[in-house]
Parts: sequence; C-alpha cells; structure tokens
Amino acid sequence: MKKLLALLLALVMVLSLAACGEKEGKDGEDKPKTDSTEKPTTEPSNPIEGETLKTNLWTLVYDSEVWSYDEEEDLYDDEEYSKISLYIKEDEESYLTHAEIQVSIENHQDFRGDLEYYGFDAYEYAVNNAYELVNVGGVDCLVYEGEEWGEAFVHYLGRDEAASATVWVNIYGDCEDSSVAALLEGLTITVEDIGNEDAPWPWDGEPFSAADESAMAGTYTVSSQWLPITDCVVTTETFDHAVAVSGDKAYLLVDGVMKQYKYDGTSLVYEKDIAVDGEFGCIQATSDGAVWISGFMEPLVSFKNGVQSGSYEGTDEVTMHPDGTWGISWFSGPECEKIMLSGGAITTSAITFAEVSTISTLIIDEDYIYVCGYAADDSGHKVFIYDTNGALQMELTDKDGDSLGSISFIAQTEGGFLGMDGNMREVVLWTTDGEYIGSIEDSDLFGTNYPWFCGGTLLDDGSILVVMTEDRADESAMELVAFKLSVA
Repeated sequence: MKKLLALLLALVMVLSLAACGEKEGKDGEDKPKTDSTEKPTTEPSNPIEGETLKTNLWTLVYDSEVWSYDEEEDLYDDEEYSKISLYIKEDEESYLTHAEIQVSIENHQDFRGDLEYYGFDAYEYAVNNAYELVNVGGVDCLVYEGEEWGEAFVHYLGRDEAASATVWVNIYGDCEDSSVAALLEGLTITVEDIGNEDAPWPWDGEPFSAADESAMAGTYTVSSQWLPITDCVVTTETFDHAVAVSGDKAYLLVDGVMKQYKYDGTSLVYEKDIAVDGEFGCIQATSDGAVWISGFMEPLVSFKNGVQSGSYEGTDEVTMHPDGTWGISWFSGPECEKIMLSGGAITTSAITFAEVSTISTLIIDEDYIYVCGYAADDSGHKVFIYDTNGALQMELTDKDGDSLGSISFIAQTEGGFLGMDGNMREVVLWTTDGEYIGSIEDSDLFGTNYPWFCGGTLLDDGSILVVMTEDRADESAMELVAFKLSVA
C-alpha cells in the first residue's frame, strides 16, 4: 500500500486500516478494496503560513500558490454545512490532487451509515476502540484508503458528538504530495460544543415493538399483528428487503443475505443464513415448495429445504407464478420476457406492458400480473392489472383517478385488492373491479412513524405478511419489522 502522507517531520503515527470487501458504491461504482497494512502519517510541528479562509464551521490556512478553487463553484458555507474543493492543477482541464473538506451539523445517522459502508465495525469502533484514529483539524478521524477508476483516494471520517458535527476530508489523486500534509495541518474545525449526545448505539437501544391494531377503509376492517423477529434485524438499507414464506419457514433478504426463520404465525425466530453468491433483491415461494431468488444481472436460483436446487442464467429480476412453472423477467422498461421452466431448461418469449413506461414492482398471483409503475401517458404511478397472457384488465389509481405514490406490494384479498404505498405510507384498498375504496395511514394500522414498505407475501390463509423498515423511537437504529395483515 502507498504511504498516506510523505514524511515531513519526525513524529509518526501508526494507522491500521480495516479491510473492506468489494461492494457496490454509493454512485453505482465498485467500492475499492483496502488492506490492513500499517501506514505512517505525519504531524508537522511548525505553524502553517499562508492565506486564511474562514467559514462557519472550519478555518483553513493554505498555500494559495499551490492550491486553488473557484469561490462560486467550489465553496459553500452556511450555519450547518461548510464545504470546499481545492485543487493542485496540472493544467486548466485536469488536476494532480483534489481535496474536499466538509463539515455538517447533523444527527448521527449518516456517520453511522458510512461506518458500515466503508467496512468499519461500529461496535469495534465505539466500544473496543479497535481502530487507530488520525486527528484532523481537532477531530479524531477514521481513515479509509483505496483506488477508484484508477485514481487513489484517502477518506478521513470523524464525528464530534458534543457539537453534533460530522467531518469528511477527502483527498484524490496524488495523495503523497507533501502539500497534502500541510493542508491538513492548516485545517481547524471550529464547531461549537452544544452538549449534544447522540442516540444510543444499536446494541444499547430499545428494539421496535407494536400492539395489534385495526382500522377501517370504507366498509372493510384491516387488522395488523406485529410479528417479532428474533433476533431483531438492524439495517442501514431503507428499501431493498424482501420476504417469502414456505410452510413453517420464512425467508428474508436482508442487506444481500438470505436468512431463514421459523414461522409459527406469531413470530419469526432466526435459524440460519443461507449462502448465496450475488446481489439478489427478489425472493418468493411457490406451491411446489421452492424458494426463488433473483436480481439484476444475477441468475434465477431456486432452493428447497434451504438447499440450492436449480439455477438459470440470462434473466433479470424474475417474478414467478405461484405454481413455479413460469415467470416474468423484468428490469425497468415495458419490454419484458415470459420465461417457461421445464426439465431444468428455460425458454423465453417476449411480453410487453405497453401502458407502462417504467416498472417499479411486478407481482404475479394465480389470476393476474400486477405491474406497478409510471404510466406511458404520463398520468403518474398506477397499478396495471393484466391477465396471465398480458392483456390489460384494469388500472388502480387514487380516489380521484390520479397518480398513486409508489406501490411496493399488492395482493388480492377476499374483498378486492390491497396495496402498500411506500411513498404515501398508506395501505390502500380497491374492489375486485378496481374501484377505489379508501386508505389507512401507517400510524393508524402499525403504530409506526415513517416506515418504508419493502414488500410482502400472500399467506395460505389469505392474510398478508409485510415487511418494512422503521427508525426506532430512540433513533438508535433502523429495523426491518414484520406484520401480518388481514381484511374483513
């Protein structure tokens, strides 16, 4: 590994980096790997001389002959967020080194999410003090070093809890340039101690719980029963979770991991993780006892009794018909593929949902294909219900016939259709012929504050198991929580 900073003076600090697996980055790029080799950093002892730049949250003394920035394009400063981008230019179009300094007055959530994203174990950081820290501008920071698109970078990440401030300092390009060390030495974080105390860490926080509830939509009563998940599932991913139930087993996709639970109708008790090779976002069970997982640019994989039983290449995300013999391979556009499975082989044929421009969710039951997405006529988000041959039967809308928020799950119940609107945080009901009945807010039915409805599955008894993410009341974590719904 390269040295993070050139040796300017004799005082050397030793920093061990946490190894970080290769995962998809925040901007869709692969997150680079690092190793845990020790690397020295330096602390110049002489005062830095140069031009002084003061913002609301930090002061920087820097050499303006070396570093440059555009005041309108590269500097932002207000009472709660101050950021600058500085460059050592190679020419007018390119740079040798790029430095970003940003300080935010914010709660703890982004900082803790970034810990996980960059591969630092929160418990090891907060309790065991397992990581060597570097003082940057008066704040002790973790350091993450890597390479992206052929360019080296170093990230410094710190939290001043008393000031409710998060510090990010990022260096790109020639991170060994001696001017980098001088720049860091010239930085002083000037946030104010306001006596803030961050929320408890997840292991010290109060897990989510809820009482049974019921609420009316039109003449229908929707009842909810909270299903404790043991042990509770803490996550920093809001959206990408899914659930399937087969017999007395429930399967959750959580942060890319497939987890098996014992399901007895009242709780989900953890049994084991099932190894999967890939990033899967869709899971469902079929009547033949199989559990299927799929994802963008991943194979369609089946399991029986927790053991892989089949794998089919060449699909995108796949929604299977409940009988397990066919399904729809879809991505985001209206042109999809109907896949047929027979004798371990897969055949495909084109199927197009012309009324839709962008698909967000696709669900299949015994009778219908439900395509949730944005309408081709620009009339907004709707649920388009097709027969199993792809012929449009009806459209589900809001009470005025207009756009819904974002339906993330829908199922057919005895009295009609029930949808989970993630954007509106509502449960919506329609009649069997698609007429709008009414909606129920999440707080009235689940006792939640601002959840995201991730998905669900129709159970054999006609009830619906749904999963959602919800911040704990004490803000110590976001949990994946489960409820069973019934309509009468």
